[in-house]
Amino acid sequence: MFCIAAFIVLLFMAAVSARYRRYLAKAASCTFRRVTFRPCDTTFKQDLKDNMLAPLAARRPGLVGPASVALEVVAFLVVLTTIWSGYVVVESAANLYVYGTCNKQDSASCSLGAEACSIPDQTPTFGDSIAAWDIVGAFGNDFVRLGETFSAIPSRMQNWDAKEYLPANATYLNEFDAQKPTALEVIDPGCTYCLQLFENLEEAGFANKQNLSYIAFPIPAPTGYKFPNSLLVTQYLEALRLNPLADAKTPVDWEILKRIYTEKDAAGVSWQSVINSADAVEATALLQDWAAEFGLSQAQVDTVASVAGSDKVAGIIAANKQTVKERIHTVKIPTIIFDGRRHDGLVSVGDLD
Repeated sequence: MFCIAAFIVLLFMAAVSARYRRYLAKAASCTFRRVTFRPCDTTFKQDLKDNMLAPLAARRPGLVGPASVALEVVAFLVVLTTIWSGYVVVESAANLYVYGTCNKQDSASCSLGAEACSIPDQTPTFGDSIAAWDIVGAFGNDFVRLGETFSAIPSRMQNWDAKEYLPANATYLNEFDAQKPTALEVIDPGCTYCLQLFENLEEAGFANKQNLSYIAFPIPAPTGYKFPNSLLVTQYLEALRLNPLADAKTPVDWEILKRIYTEKDAAGVSWQSVINSADAVEATALLQDWAAEFGLSQAQVDTVASVAGSDKVAGIIAANKQTVKERIHTVKIPTIIFDGRRHDGLVSVGDLD
């Protein structure tokens, strides 16, 4: 173990000072022997330890023994840290390639990826498991997550066709045109980055070039949802899709999304912020008022309210969640599929053009 640790340290030291290079070749040879399960060159090991401990031996010879043991412990920690660091680098690189984030459990914490609201992994983190003294679970959960990432690599390289992931009751921002390609975004009504993506889509005139549809995905949290009224808004969106307003130029569910993402109340506060901070009763009243404003009769509003809480809508939302998790394999909201690619996180106006 000492020879391997010496090689790791000397590899860096020799890069900046020639005085250590004479030890590097011996350390490399010793390391090769160790990893091939052969004895290390004990002469090199002893020479190196003697060189390091010589000043101490001259001043405090009684401390040479404990210091030698300490060097072995430090060597073990160096090797262990190096192995773990390499593992983390590989894991982060794989996650960045597959999911657009170096941290699959909290995509928002990775500065290398696009801005997004993360879909949390409900399994305990490595640190949480260690803190709970669940050593087996700590390593087991981490290896399972890495295995899931590697198994999803083919999905990153595939040609993405948005039409394959459309919900059965899909609606489009503009009138459907068979001559245009289809795009699909995965959104949470309460996510700020979904608001920013919608603004970018409008600025780029994206819906004029693509048949734009969406899947509403309320982001879960350890208790409830990340944004308290996301599920409620999603239920109303799905109910409006099931009960479309005849002859509407823009589907009412899209009208509500546009209001949430682009408009403000009389005080100049974004409607998204209002919805996110409202209680369920206030949010329900807003959604029903908007539905009436966009053309529904009171009877139709009542029907939508009834359907929103139905088992049918619950089944649709569950199916959409399954599509997002098991087929689209995203851990970031928003995600948008267009032009044969899956784009995770906020997409700029330039990339949408």
